[in-house]
Amino acid sequence: MIKCIVCDLDGTLIKKDDTIEERTCQILKKCIENGIEFIIATGRDINMVIDFLERYQLDCDLILNNGTQYCNKQQTFNEIYPMDNQAFQKISTILSSYGYLLAIHTNQGKYSFVDADDFWDYHYKLLLASKDYKDSLPKKTFTTREGYLRDFHYAKDAHEIIQKNIKVLKIDARHLDAYSIQGVRQQLNIDGLDISSSFEDNIEITSSMSNKGKLLEKVIAKKGYAYDEVAVFGDGENDRHMLQMFQYSFAPQNASSSAKNAAHYLLTLTNEEGAVFEGLEQLQQLGLLAI
Repeated sequence: MIKCIVCDLDGTLIKKDDTIEERTCQILKKCIENGIEFIIATGRDINMVIDFLERYQLDCDLILNNGTQYCNKQQTFNEIYPMDNQAFQKISTILSSYGYLLAIHTNQGKYSFVDADDFWDYHYKLLLASKDYKDSLPKKTFTTREGYLRDFHYAKDAHEIIQKNIKVLKIDARHLDAYSIQGVRQQLNIDGLDISSSFEDNIEITSSMSNKGKLLEKVIAKKGYAYDEVAVFGDGENDRHMLQMFQYSFAPQNASSSAKNAAHYLLTLTNEEGAVFEGLEQLQQLGLLAI
């Protein structure tokens, strides 16, 4: 029987406006009410998750920053797996030299090497250029100035962050001009770092010590769950490891090819249509979900 449900957020559980499809919301709440544990595993940091948790009154364990942080909503416990300082300095120097916008997620908020106004201006241009928001920008944490600049701090360079003993958990590196950065990816093979994005204009960097799958293994061992008591949902390259590990792993119709290849079950619905609902319904039909 399934005792724990683990979900990625963007592209899996939630829609582009940060809401959950209605049937998915209902079945998930029913699972939680019946004692099945729910865990979020996301590339987001705590500040990008908190509004979502409040909206749906969720109080669950969180695997954040692509598996380099494990905490709860109140952060009464908080395990981190930061990247090596030298590796951070090396990769941030390379990316900055190519004009990337760096969002540096740390144990003390979000840092960048540009001030808040310039950081938001570049982020806003990236949003407008994104194929995800063709019509208009939804009102959510990621697309509003107030939300995206929450707990934002300026640092002159990597040395300043290291000197303050701030631990770097993840770097989001984005660029408006994909043509001008062709070949950058080859320069980023730095010991101790993992890169989980496929495109050179949108790169996610973490320590190779941990990822969603590695951290989830530790979490379920601590909680005493067997592997066949855990259901996992994910759509991206950063979900690949945890999808491979578990017998009951699901990829939505919109998932990347690497996620689809890793998952044991392929769903016919997208995240917008209620893919997680479809997966949970399949588990129910298999007699594995007691709700």
